[in-house]
Amino acid sequence: MSLNCVKIVRPKFEDIVRYGIVMAFLGLLGISCDSDRVEKNVNYFPLRVGQTWVYDVEETSITRAACTDNGATTLNYQLLVEVVDSIPADQGFTYRFKRSKRTSATDPWLDFETWTAWLIGNRIVVSEGNISYVKLLAPMTNDLVWNGNLYNNRQELNGKNEDDYKSTLVNQQYVVGSTGLSFGNSVSVVQNDEQSNIIYRDSRLEVYADQVGLVYKESYLLNYFANSQLPCFAQKRTQTGIIYKQSLREFSK
Repeated sequence: MSLNCVKIVRPKFEDIVRYGIVMAFLGLLGISCDSDRVEKNVNYFPLRVGQTWVYDVEETSITRAACTDNGATTLNYQLLVEVVDSIPADQGFTYRFKRSKRTSATDPWLDFETWTAWLIGNRIVVSEGNISYVKLLAPMTNDLVWNGNLYNNRQELNGKNEDDYKSTLVNQQYVVGSTGLSFGNSVSVVQNDEQSNIIYRDSRLEVYADQVGLVYKESYLLNYFANSQLPCFAQKRTQTGIIYKQSLREFSK
């Protein structure tokens, strides 16, 4: 065959553009599938853009110079948490949570920080103020134990980094005491429960409801007077610390 008979066909510019559009569209379809998969695997911590939660918060800060000081200040406010967007990441998606607060229901919401959450394998990780915690595992069963500080180097009140969380009361009804909201399927996560120590108290609990997310949270992070020469030594009198209670009042899916 003569080389002069060979006809070289070059792709048209329109064909190249059309191919690029099709491939981009298929890529978007792949992203949507990954997003759906993540959402279906986290029943107690649903990750979906557009979700909102409103909480009542009671936060007490304590600072005492002497045993007889009052030193306690309590703030009551409402907290709004919104899933505002999701960003493709190496192992799925990272979801961004905007957090706002207000003193009362008639005040405007004031944004004050952003948290993020994502799924690594079967671990649900939340970054709070740039500190990442493993909040839950998927699926949840009773008596699971895992290190909540797996992805950070935070030191707890006991001086250790490792912080064993434990799941309890899986698939149990839970009623939020202060707001009266009731949920038929919940899980309680005891993050720590050191109450007998005469130097400090570290008690942390979070409760999650199926297809809702966090419905209640409380923590007691208290340092007691540790000077043996003081009259309140070994009486669990708080010198510094924070008591925090967060109760769900309304939400949207």
